Amino acid sequence: MQSEIYRARVNALTVITSAAFFGANLFIGLSIGGYWLNLPPGDFVAQFFTQFSNFLYTIMPLFLLMPVGLILSARLDRDNAPARRNWGIALWLYLAVSLITIFFHMPLNVRLAAVIGSPLGDVLDFYKAIALVGPVTEENAATIRGLWLLGHIPRVLITLAIPIYALRAMAAHEQAQR
Repeated sequence: MQSEIYRARVNALTVITSAAFFGANLFIGLSIGGYWLNLPPGDFVAQFFTQFSNFLYTIMPLFLLMPVGLILSARLDRDNAPARRNWGIALWLYLAVSLITIFFHMPLNVRLAAVIGSPLGDVLDFYKAIALVGPVTEENAATIRGLWLLGHIPRVLITLAIPIYALRAMAAHEQAQR
C-alpha cells in the first residue's frame, strides 16, 4: 500500500495543477478575451500570437503535469469503485479539453501565427489542413476572434469540472476509509 504522504502529494499535484489550469483558462477567456474584444480586429491579429506565446509558458506546464497527477491518483484508487469512477471522469474531461485544443484552437493559433510571419505558421501544416477557416484576413479577423473565444467557453467549463471530480474522488477515498 502506498504511504499516505505519497497519496497526499500526488493528490495535491492533481488538485493544484487542475485548479490552476482552470484559473488560467478563466483568465484567458475573461481578461485577455475581454481585452481582445475591445481591439480593432487587425490589432487583435497583430497582438494575438505574442500574447498567446507569453501565457503558453505558464499554462503548458500545468497542462502537462495535470495528467501525471490524474493518472497517479487514479492508480492509487483503482480498487475503490466510487473514487475510480470520479478519477475516470476527470481523465475523460482532460482528454476532451486536449481534443478541443488540438483540433479547434491549435489550427486557429497556427493561422494567426502565419499572419505575423511566425515560423510556427509554416511548420505546422497539419493544423492548417484541419483548420475550420482559411488564412486570416482583415475581412475575417473579427470572425476568427469570435470563434476562438466561443471555442474557449467549453474549455473553461471542462477545466472547472476536472478539479471538482478530483476532489470528489478524494472524498470517495476518505469515505471508504471510514
